[in-house]
Order: sequence, then structure tokens, then C-alpha cells
Amino acid sequence: MDIFLFWVIFITFLVLVLGTFAWGGILAAPWIPVWKKDIKRLLDLAQIKPGETLYDLGAGDGRIVIMAAKEYNAIAVGYEIASLPYFLAYIKILVLGLRGKASFRYRNFFKADLSQADIIVTFLTPPAMEKLKPKFERELKPGARVVSYAFSIKGWEPKQKSKPNKKTTAIYFYQR
Repeated sequence: MDIFLFWVIFITFLVLVLGTFAWGGILAAPWIPVWKKDIKRLLDLAQIKPGETLYDLGAGDGRIVIMAAKEYNAIAVGYEIASLPYFLAYIKILVLGLRGKASFRYRNFFKADLSQADIIVTFLTPPAMEKLKPKFERELKPGARVVSYAFSIKGWEPKQKSKPNKKTTAIYFYQR
């Protein structure tokens, strides 16, 4: 292969991957993985019943989706717009044999129909949460739960807040 062609392909690939990271960061939040102990705390707070549908908005590399499917028997769906975390999550789901219980959608969750979710999980910036609030109010079915890592939903009163100590990140639990 010609060295010039190699560099054109490499730079194009790099721009596309980094571009999706930038777009995800601008749209809703940069990719910052959540600690495993916090995922467990978040999913416990969600009060998942086996077979319930959980949507993780801005799901990154699929950590929450995978744990929800494996350990809580949820039907877990992740929405991700950055290409690298999306592909990592997709591969993990295949390798772990979770197809059918866990899935990923390479899609903008602001345009997705959230009406089938029993539980919504988020780790998004305050502006993204503000933008999602009317969507939640329109689309979420009665009894649906929203669990937000780090940031509250302005104007909503959480039913519960988990912050065991000063060093832990707050997790907010809401129910429609």
C-alpha cells in the first residue's frame, strides 16, 4: 500500500473517531467511565425487577448495560453516539453472550422513543438533563424510573438520593 494512501485512511479514521467523541461531548456529555462500585449502587437504587427494560442514555462502553443484563436480568439497551465506545460495547456484548438481553444502538437518544423504558439511566451534563426533562415528561410511562449519576433533574424532587459519604458521587432516583 502506498504510504500516502495509508496516511489518508489513518487520518480519516482518526478524524471520524475523534469527531464522534467531540460530537457526543457537545451534544450531551464527554465519555467518562463510571466506577464499578458506583454502577452497582446505581442499579440497586433503580430497583430493577427481572425482565424490566433499562435504557442507558450515553452508554459509553456498555458497563451499565452489561451489568444490568448479567446481574439484574434486565433487558438493557444502550444509546451511544461516539463510535469507539459503541464498538467496544458491541464487542463485549457479543463476547459475553448477552445478545437478546443487552443491545446497543448507535443513535442520538434525544431522537429515540423512550416510551418502552421501565428505567432510564443517565450520566449527562446539566444542560443535557434540562433538554431531556420535557422528553421524559412526554414519553415516560407511569411508574418509570430515572436514575441520574452526578446530576439532578432541575425542578424534579428525587424520591431518593444516594451519597454514602463526602467522597462518593451523588445518584438521584426519580419515579414518574
